Amino acid sequence: MSKTTHTMRVAQARRFSNATQTEVGSEKHIFLVRCSDLPAGLSKEANARDFEGRDLNKRVYRDVRDTLTGNIGIPGTFDLLNKGITIIADGVRRLNDNEYEIVVGDGQGIVDGGHTYDIICDTREKTLIPDNQFVEVRIFTGIPPTWIAEISMGLNTGIAVKEHSLAFLDGKYEWLQQEMDNAGFKELIAWRESDVAHADVRDLIATMEALNIFDFPNGGGQNPVAAYEKWSGPAKKFAADFDQWRDSRYEAPSTYHRLRPLLKGGLVLMDYIRHDFRDAWNEEFGGRAGGLSIVEEAKRAEFEFPFAELSPNRFRLTKGAAYPIFAAFRNLVRCDSETDDAYWSVGEDGIVEFWHETKPIILRTVRQAIQDFGHKPDVLGKNRGFWNLMHQSLELHVLRKQSAVA
Repeated sequence: MSKTTHTMRVAQARRFSNATQTEVGSEKHIFLVRCSDLPAGLSKEANARDFEGRDLNKRVYRDVRDTLTGNIGIPGTFDLLNKGITIIADGVRRLNDNEYEIVVGDGQGIVDGGHTYDIICDTREKTLIPDNQFVEVRIFTGIPPTWIAEISMGLNTGIAVKEHSLAFLDGKYEWLQQEMDNAGFKELIAWRESDVAHADVRDLIATMEALNIFDFPNGGGQNPVAAYEKWSGPAKKFAADFDQWRDSRYEAPSTYHRLRPLLKGGLVLMDYIRHDFRDAWNEEFGGRAGGLSIVEEAKRAEFEFPFAELSPNRFRLTKGAAYPIFAAFRNLVRCDSETDDAYWSVGEDGIVEFWHETKPIILRTVRQAIQDFGHKPDVLGKNRGFWNLMHQSLELHVLRKQSAVA
């Protein structure tokens, strides 16, 4: 494991222990840091967003830069106008009253505020940042690796949370609610920001996106990586798709409404994949699945799998590793020539049977992906190579079965 060490000069510092997570010993440090003192070279490996190719000259980033330099807004209020930077670190050590040592491990770093960090670093290379401009830096330590992806996605989807609550109020989820009611799953879904349930409506949308043969046809070479990588993307697509459908008086085809026949079977399949993976790995390769980063362990109550009605389990496959596997089952999805709706070519009962049948292939493909792309779940979940490899592996299996029958 590679680690980097950074010295952070602070104006103010506070430390809090997490009273609800005493088992893992997590802590939160909150620093007020002069922007000109922010250390360079902090990793953004843990961030759910993709920073490749981002343009810091976009209007929204220019506004942040102008606030930072004092060209707009009230001088000295940057820390009040900006939500700051959040970092997951291996450790924080106090050197003196004004300096702290930050140790960042593999897979850690900035989980939120990456653009703010880049803008500050880029701006101070080109111009002078006033000394009265500060940024709030929050550092989490003692965070288990399997939590990082969830924390990153949660911090980076704050806007999407509000949008999906508005979509609920606008009636965009009514047909989804009816589908879940028919399947007996309605009470398992949180439909609004304030709801508490086993799954979120955005999980339903991500499930459909992962199986979306209309935008990502089998054989097209593209995969629905956004189903895992960025929750807000599919949620916005769903809302726009519904608006277009409603504006046409429900005559124009709706991509997601056409995918609805896949939902029940898809939710059941995802439960099986996440529930069975660890035991299947141990059986196939002789143990050691518990040591995989892509397998997470429950700290208190066991994980539940209510869609498939499976027994609770202390272990489950992380979402980052599960979604590329799940999306590869797109190979079993076809389009009905009469209704234009998607359907499972093997029927709902056949999906689980196909999962059991292809476990050895899937496990070997995952092991190869870990060797080629790394063992971190968030890395695998966003790696196009892993998505392609998994889809091709199941595609080849399907073609061989069809050839054998012919």
